[in-house]
Amino acid sequence: MAVAEVDPLRDEGRDYAARLSAAGVTTELVQVPGAVHGFDLLFPQARISERNLTDQTRALRDALHHP
Repeated sequence: MAVAEVDPLRDEGRDYAARLSAAGVTTELVQVPGAVHGFDLLFPQARISERNLTDQTRALRDALHHP
């Protein structure tokens, strides 16, 4: 799960990730430095957005292929 550093919903995202983890759900939380809410949709070609998409895709692929 990724949260943007400069996002009014950042704390809610952190709390949600903590609750998932406490419930036994394997959870990884990443705070994207300097990112604003919706950065990946507003600026999809930005390096930070492309890196975030790559990281999330890798994490999902790894989770789905984990025995």
